[in-house]
Amino acid sequence: MTFHKAVRRPEAGFSFLGEKTRLEGTLRFSGRMFLNGSFRGDIEGEGRLELGGEARTEGRIRAENLVHRGESRGDLLVKDRLELGAGSFHRGNVRAKRVRINPKARLDGALHMPEARLERLRSPAPRRMLRRAAVALFALAVAGGATSALSGVSSRYVRAVAGHLERFWEGRPLLWGAFPSREGAGLAADRRQEALLAEAVQLEREGALPPAVERLEQAVQIGGRREAQVRFRLARALARLRRDGEAIVHLERLLDTAPGHIEGAILLGDIHARGGRLQKAAGAYAEALRRDPEDVVLRRRLNSVKARLVGTAPEGKGPSPFPASFLPEAERLLAEKRLTQAASLLQERIARAPENAHLRYQLGAALVAMGDHEEAIKEYRKVVELAPDWLDAYVRLGTLLEARGRGREAIALYKRAARLDSSNVDMLVRVAQVHKRHGRRSVARKMLLELREGHPGSLAVLVELGNLLWEGGKSEEAKKIFEEVLTRNPDSAAALNRLAWFHAMRRENLDQGIDLSRQSLELRPDTPPYLDTLAELYYRNKQPVKAIPFIQRAIVLDPNNRYYRLQLEKFKRASR
Repeated sequence: MTFHKAVRRPEAGFSFLGEKTRLEGTLRFSGRMFLNGSFRGDIEGEGRLELGGEARTEGRIRAENLVHRGESRGDLLVKDRLELGAGSFHRGNVRAKRVRINPKARLDGALHMPEARLERLRSPAPRRMLRRAAVALFALAVAGGATSALSGVSSRYVRAVAGHLERFWEGRPLLWGAFPSREGAGLAADRRQEALLAEAVQLEREGALPPAVERLEQAVQIGGRREAQVRFRLARALARLRRDGEAIVHLERLLDTAPGHIEGAILLGDIHARGGRLQKAAGAYAEALRRDPEDVVLRRRLNSVKARLVGTAPEGKGPSPFPASFLPEAERLLAEKRLTQAASLLQERIARAPENAHLRYQLGAALVAMGDHEEAIKEYRKVVELAPDWLDAYVRLGTLLEARGRGREAIALYKRAARLDSSNVDMLVRVAQVHKRHGRRSVARKMLLELREGHPGSLAVLVELGNLLWEGGKSEEAKKIFEEVLTRNPDSAAALNRLAWFHAMRRENLDQGIDLSRQSLELRPDTPPYLDTLAELYYRNKQPVKAIPFIQRAIVLDPNNRYYRLQLEKFKRASR
């Protein structure tokens, strides 16, 4: 079953801002307001505010009542009732008298309910009156049931029974606590789930996958608020153990309840592709690409699977002149680093099918691994000629041209790829990166700002703009950019790492920086710069011993990086 966010339309009397609305400033309203677009700035009102499923806000919100189904960042100050609906996400502090949180909502911040707590402390009378009424009713029932036997009982007897029951009630405050509330049970389940998840993450880092899978399977059974995250990690761990059937079951369940989980769809496609189920792999990749059409990596994977399906170049020129089993064999030789054998096999097949772009693409990969970059450039140029819409060939060719100091050729190539489809924003981002690497920072910034204006939904543009500002010394501006990225995509490893580094540089809120850095490494565990960030944070938090294993891991992954070795020496000196 597929679930979709229900977008509620405003009733009569509502003020209404629709999905395509993008505003900035201060918004004041009275009565009832429905917001389903993007708004940056403070929102204040005396009535009821409803944020629809497409709403994105950044800034403080004040309202009497708030129904929240979108995404927001900033403080929520609600005089009366706040409802966080299914699919909503809020990052920031919340202050409200009454709160209702759906199990599928996400809240990252502190929740304060001071007025409700004060009311319970200062106004015990209603509860006392209710209790006494219950005792009195019970006493009357007892007295009434015994009327025939105790016809001479006076009202003093009833009052005496009521008094004894009242004292019993007052002296047994734990009697009612023996029956946990639904909210308390849910909180306990969430905590147990998070504890199991933390254990599993640590076991994964240590390379102990089977026990990590056991913890994750226990966590999935709990069904807490982090079920989607736990199920995805479980599927990924099972896939690493080659337990593909179990991984597929968990991914299908995940996508059934969370159809927008792009990483889950990609992993499902990867598992199907690895098992030779190409049609199913193409379907999974296509679904993920439908939800994020600007993802170039996804487009490359889909093109690759389609090419394998037809046994020809991606545009499909005629039947394959070689067995369907040939391509997996060539890919296996490449994976096993048997490069000479792979290259010879591919060259033999190319001699029989010179117009097959997929063969030349694989040969280019083998030549790059062998260090023969000029020959690889020739092969990738041929791929682009034969399959002009194969974006991965553009990326690889452009990377090689940049590495050989031929930046102008790389820029022309990326622009050519961008003209193929208006969704190829990543190619234009690469053009900006080339300008930046060649010292043309002002050109890169102007280009990125124009891209941001024309493609406001592209996170790739925002991330690169943030990187440019950061490297240019404008850390405060960059911080705002990365916070915006994180608001729109809480699983952006790049934004998490940059914000963690910001804490390291400022030497403030280091514990928060460590938490952000750990989140980035959960998403990309073997990324040397992210490992260095966490190590530096531990060092500045006066925990150099904890920093050492992370920087050692970075050195293993990038042994030629002298900076990491200097970092290791610094941490060792501090730990003596």
